[in-house]
Amino acid sequence: MFVRTYGMLYMQNSEVFQDLFIELKRYYTGGNVNLEEMLNDFWARLLERMFQLINPHYHFSEDYLECVSKYTDQLKPFGDVPRKLKVQVTRAFIAARTFVQGLTVGREVANRVSKVIKIISFCCQLFLFCCCPGDSSFYALSFMVCSFPSMSTL
Repeated sequence: MFVRTYGMLYMQNSEVFQDLFIELKRYYTGGNVNLEEMLNDFWARLLERMFQLINPHYHFSEDYLECVSKYTDQLKPFGDVPRKLKVQVTRAFIAARTFVQGLTVGREVANRVSKVIKIISFCCQLFLFCCCPGDSSFYALSFMVCSFPSMSTL
């Protein structure tokens, strides 16, 4: 989408966006990432790139570009977009991170429950094998108690 819309301009500066996407993925998969700081860094890097692209006839030192990015809040080169996007991205990624963490916990619970079911099924089968060889009434009662589904029937 970006390549079709912005062409070579995007291709030459894609690492700014790729770094953003990598950090966002790291955040929602549980990494120790400060969303606000990460988004501020993205807008500062984008401003530095845009400043250079808008003024191609000049060569700016790193110190000068850092100075420009320090005054981003006062200059507001992107208008109110960074603030609005920060709110939306933060809200969305907190939900995404919570969802991913919930899926991880759900997987762990399912794995533990499947182990417990195997153990209970084994115990019932062992009980039937050891204690119920001759007494059919006791066998019928124990069969009702131990009719817990085995893993093969789940």
